[in-house]
Amino acid sequence: MKSLGPVQALSMHFSEPLPLRSGKQLREYTLTYETYGTLNADRSNAVLVCHALNASHHVAGTYAGQAKSEGWWDNLIGPGKPLDTDQFFVIGVNNLGSCFGSTGPMQTDAATGAAYGADFPVVTVEDWVDSQARLLDRLGITQLAAVLGGSLGGMQALSWSLQYPQRLRHCVAVATAPNLSAQNIAFNEVARRAIVTDPDFHGGHFYAHSVLPRRGLRVARMIGHITYLSDDAMEAKFGRDMKAAEPAYSTQDVEFEIESYLRHQGDKFSDYFDANTYLLITRALDYFDPARAYGGDLSATFARAVCKFQLVSFSTDWRFSPARSREIVKALLDNKLDVSYAEIDAPHGHDAFLLDDPRYHGVLRACFHNIAREQSQGGAHVAPAAALSSNRDIELIAQMVPSGSRVLDLGCGNGELLAHLRQHRACTGYGVELNDANVLACVQRGVNVIQLNLEDGLATFADQSFDVVLQLDTMQHLRNTERMLLETARVGRIGIVSFPNFAHWPNRLSIVRGRMPVTKALPHEWYDTPNLRVGTFADFERLARKLGLKVLDAFGIQDGAPVRRWPNLRASVAVFSFEPMQQPRRR
Repeated sequence: MKSLGPVQALSMHFSEPLPLRSGKQLREYTLTYETYGTLNADRSNAVLVCHALNASHHVAGTYAGQAKSEGWWDNLIGPGKPLDTDQFFVIGVNNLGSCFGSTGPMQTDAATGAAYGADFPVVTVEDWVDSQARLLDRLGITQLAAVLGGSLGGMQALSWSLQYPQRLRHCVAVATAPNLSAQNIAFNEVARRAIVTDPDFHGGHFYAHSVLPRRGLRVARMIGHITYLSDDAMEAKFGRDMKAAEPAYSTQDVEFEIESYLRHQGDKFSDYFDANTYLLITRALDYFDPARAYGGDLSATFARAVCKFQLVSFSTDWRFSPARSREIVKALLDNKLDVSYAEIDAPHGHDAFLLDDPRYHGVLRACFHNIAREQSQGGAHVAPAAALSSNRDIELIAQMVPSGSRVLDLGCGNGELLAHLRQHRACTGYGVELNDANVLACVQRGVNVIQLNLEDGLATFADQSFDVVLQLDTMQHLRNTERMLLETARVGRIGIVSFPNFAHWPNRLSIVRGRMPVTKALPHEWYDTPNLRVGTFADFERLARKLGLKVLDAFGIQDGAPVRRWPNLRASVAVFSFEPMQQPRRR
């Protein structure tokens, strides 16, 4: 798809002091920003895009007369792209302390007439969000359709949901974390030491000496760049390839291609980035920890959030791993907030959030399409759900769910049942799904979906946090059926399961004839079946007793009709609802 084309940077000056979390203030400051698309009449279609460490306000489009000047997220933002500027008014802001136009160490301090240099006050993610809110005030935007950010930008998006919960309807946070791990802080510290020990640093006042601490910046960038890539990506791109056919047996020369690449990245970075800015922004990363004020309780932290959330992580991102995103998801679930989470299997490491992986972009496209649809309809968007008439089995089970229930659907598929329950039975809740295509289908439907592997358990969900937990046509695919049934009973007041009944009479007849059955309920040959096990109506009754589960209702389904007489013989599908004999204590 084409880029936006020529864009230009704008600036806004603020003479009102900005109080900072450090206790200091900026007496006056300027923010540089860009906008794309058209702000609609009621100013409700604005999306703020927050940038990461070395990026800027130049999010999309190109600069006239400048080759290779595409914005850093140009593959995501523009006409017809996942964040469609034909539908949204997109704003990119350069953060305070940066080196791309907004007030920072390179700018002149009006009080001294010299560059701020090392005297520029330390700024935090929260300070950036405050300054962005002031810019929106000037633009006449009281509420954002969404705040979008990746990495450090994702931290800003999360902070928006906490600092100004009423000013955004959606938070889209990609490849981010609720705070930095000790390892990440360590990487930042090594990078900072490389800069401050450069003889040309001069305590941060190198501007006055007409020099730049390029050596330190180069090393800092090399360290950082390693953390943005995955081992798989580096191995695939470079492996152990050498610059020459034979080693030079030198400790100083560039021998390996990966060395050459890192040095190139360091050289390029030192040509355009400011050393003081690097120190400031990495320290802002270190300080970000919104749960600190709540004794580290992330769930309590997000109790004030009210917007809807879309989170995305990447499997090989070891800087901000999927586990960190799952921490955020759990906190949002604890607060019963609308959240969807996609975990993209991508080989590119942390940098994957800048690339155009079709699965990743598909999720964001669906997310923003729903936001646009919601905006046009003036309320929450759920794609029209089928009446489920094509699947009478599922419709029968849907009727078992009490109206208004809070539902967890384990192995929710494409989200059709959840959408049906929301529209026709006023239910709320979430689906859990592993398959990428099904996760995308759920997001497209506007259904909350969490991409998790059920084999890992349900630790993300609190005790007794759902009225009904569904496990439909799922149990036979799991390795640890007992554990999942107990987890179902832990997180829900009522569990409903369905599975193919292996004791259905045609199956028995096949076994008598010496063949494994192939039927509508069991359509696969024995050698390519996805089922790890088979069970019967009677088998489940016995298992329920063993696990301390009280069966509330049980019946079979055959050809879309309920079977209550001799279901173990006459039904191809078994359905049970149950509860624990002793209700677990709610956490």
